Amino acid sequence: MAMRPRLGITGRIVAVVAVAATLAALLMWWATAQGLSPLYALPVSIGAPLLLALFVSNDIAEPLKEATRAAKAMARGDYSVRVAASTSDEVGQLAEAFNSMAQDLAEVDQLHRDIVANVSHELRTPVAALRARLENMADGVEEPSRENLDAAVRQSEHLTELLQYLLDLSRLDAGVAGLDVREVGVADLLDSAIDVARLAALQNGRGVNFSTHIDPVDLRIHGDPARLMQVLVNVLDNATRHTPDGSTVHVDAGRQRGQARIDISDAGPGIAIEDRERVFGRFQRATPASAPATGGTGIGLAIARWAVAIHGGTIGVVDSDVGATFRILLPIAGPAAGHSRRGAPVRS
Repeated sequence: MAMRPRLGITGRIVAVVAVAATLAALLMWWATAQGLSPLYALPVSIGAPLLLALFVSNDIAEPLKEATRAAKAMARGDYSVRVAASTSDEVGQLAEAFNSMAQDLAEVDQLHRDIVANVSHELRTPVAALRARLENMADGVEEPSRENLDAAVRQSEHLTELLQYLLDLSRLDAGVAGLDVREVGVADLLDSAIDVARLAALQNGRGVNFSTHIDPVDLRIHGDPARLMQVLVNVLDNATRHTPDGSTVHVDAGRQRGQARIDISDAGPGIAIEDRERVFGRFQRATPASAPATGGTGIGLAIARWAVAIHGGTIGVVDSDVGATFRILLPIAGPAAGHSRRGAPVRS
């Protein structure tokens, strides 16, 4: 819908008053010139401008009435109602802001539904498998062999991981988390994170290689080792899930304007430009719609961005020739002294 030229509410009111006053004066002059009695001329000269003002005021107020109806619908849980924005003045801007809010609330409502569905789905499979295996061993159907016990341990570890994700999600919502800041070597962090990611890939039946390049090799930063490990493991795990089996995930680290730069690249289908921010949303997956599902909780990247943010850094998807490249930038000196970026206490 094309919007009418912008004229503020104040300007429209002034214009209405000016036109109404001019119309009243002209009608009064015309009635006097025609020799009409003031008893008839006065109501006409007042009534016509009032009708004009009423028409214009209804035009101004209609979007507000629509917003009121939409707000009542939203209170009943219907987020599909939108307000027509036919002007670009303050009322039109209000309508656009209202529609944007309605869209955000609709997405949040859908997110809450997805949380229940995703968490239920993610927890049901390992719980059922663990219970079945333990019941079989308790009933004597299976021997409590090392292999069966290892399988039960892996299921319990999966449950622990999911519960940790939920705990981190609640911390993400709260926006705070304590940091135990110390000096750590980037090489050591990457080696440990790659070991975890390689083991997870093997457990998922995927053979993925890793290539690491660090310049300088003794690059060190200040941060919380546990949180930084969480960032690297989540991004590496995402890369292993989307890179072809047998391919290589490349990790390149170095300095960039007083920050530590860590690029993690896979050989997968890549991420479209319009999806590069969406993949950091909770319960979002970086898999294109045409690609097969690759598992995962869908909140690993959201947690990674949160953990990077409380260190005062950034994470995002950058252009790459093949696959997707996630770039992590962390201040070498660590979070701002005394507080993290989102107000969390920092211990050093």
